Amino acid sequence: FEQTFGHPLDWKKPRTLNEKMNWMKLNVRDPLQRVAADKYAVREHVKARVGEKYLIPLIRAYERAADIRFAELPAAFVLKVNHGSGQNWIVKDKSAEDERRVVRKFREWMATSHYAASREWPYKNMKPMIVAEELLVDEGGGIPADYKFHCFGGKVATIQVDLDRETLHRRNFYDPDWKLQPFIWTEWEGAKPAWPNGRDVPRPAALPEMIRVAEALAADFPYVRIDLFYCGGRVYFGEITFYHGGAFERFDPPHFDRFFGEQLALP
Repeated sequence: FEQTFGHPLDWKKPRTLNEKMNWMKLNVRDPLQRVAADKYAVREHVKARVGEKYLIPLIRAYERAADIRFAELPAAFVLKVNHGSGQNWIVKDKSAEDERRVVRKFREWMATSHYAASREWPYKNMKPMIVAEELLVDEGGGIPADYKFHCFGGKVATIQVDLDRETLHRRNFYDPDWKLQPFIWTEWEGAKPAWPNGRDVPRPAALPEMIRVAEALAADFPYVRIDLFYCGGRVYFGEITFYHGGAFERFDPPHFDRFFGEQLALP
């Protein structure tokens, strides 16, 4: 924390959002977090809270990487592990993929502990699985933008949109009325932000529905990030995250770290 932010974390009186998220890693032990963070188990939770229609259709689930069989899967799909972050493999055309390479990578990911890397408690001792889901594509055949709803006390405070991930990654933040916010929240490469603001993003037509879904899923937690997709005129659930960026991404201007920290009431 001190390496990232330039000052030690005040464990007795955490004030900023990143301080409070790190405090929560050590002090919050909500069993529901373990369900919500599991990218396979969370499906039943989402179904119960907002309805099955928001789930990306499930194709298969595997307990071993060796069980992956491309012959059993459609031409396009997504594979991901349930117990990690960012360990996803997007397959747009399976005939162009090396199945053995995919299996090797998932064998490696299945043996990786996200908890060991980040100390995010919900991932501790989570049983690894592989989830195969349908691939969502937008009108142009590309990967649709995901909308990340940062919620405090069950209410959306800011909405993150990551753009052009496959080319020149940029990131914008909007308020619930879709006004561009005057800050960035990103990893840094020295003094340079990894993901500064990008081109303006049109307000999604289903924004009110997306906010309702996000707030319904956030209602049980003091802070949580709810990721949703809007594709083909429908809203889909992506994932639930409790420690955005591992609680090590910096704001610019930095006072927004304190601003959002004031919205997080610690249990």
